[in-house]
Amino acid sequence: MYFSATIFALVGFTSPTLTSLTIACTNFAFTLVAFYFIDRVGRRRILLLSVPFMVLGLALCAVAFLFIRLPRQDSDIPSRAEIDHNAPPTGIQGAWPLAIVFSMVIYVAAYALGLGNVPWQQSELFPLSVRSLGSALATATNWGSNFIIGLMFLPMMQIITPTGTFAIYGLICIGAWLAIWRIYPETAGITLEEVGILLRNGYGVQESVREFGERKLRERHRRHDVPE
Repeated sequence: MYFSATIFALVGFTSPTLTSLTIACTNFAFTLVAFYFIDRVGRRRILLLSVPFMVLGLALCAVAFLFIRLPRQDSDIPSRAEIDHNAPPTGIQGAWPLAIVFSMVIYVAAYALGLGNVPWQQSELFPLSVRSLGSALATATNWGSNFIIGLMFLPMMQIITPTGTFAIYGLICIGAWLAIWRIYPETAGITLEEVGILLRNGYGVQESVREFGERKLRERHRRHDVPE
């Protein structure tokens, strides 16, 4: 999202900043969707369902860049005076720049639903005695990783090509999905004391998933048993 305007300018859009608003609006809209579904679907499930779409978006982006001729140096980039503003935004590149926009929309939508939202619920994983320290470390890890990505993105695009860059990010997301499946418990709808009991011995993944399913089943039964 930081470099979306740069990417769109690179592939030939004449209004890259305006095009990048598509990404920002997608992020905003699907963050609101996540607020509605996070407790209904569950933290763990919404992550496991959304991360594969992040991988799909990154894979489509990597493939699309294979078919786009990128400027080799700054002198190859046309000046603003040389751009025909009456020409279609994708120029001679065909539909591949639009495919990049589509793939980034998929990625950002999935990100906003899951990894852009669920990690900010991490305070519920910590007991009160270490909640401030745990939340601080989690937030520092988040923004530290964000800093590394922001620092390395453009050099990676230049050194290993955009296709290689987005392919590596896709592999990182696959690793994230495996980690979530292996160790992330379902904490939706349980109290702080129950979280402590759940994490007392291991990660409590299977137990948390089973209890979440039982809670949702009991809620459905209560709704059906209440007279209108």
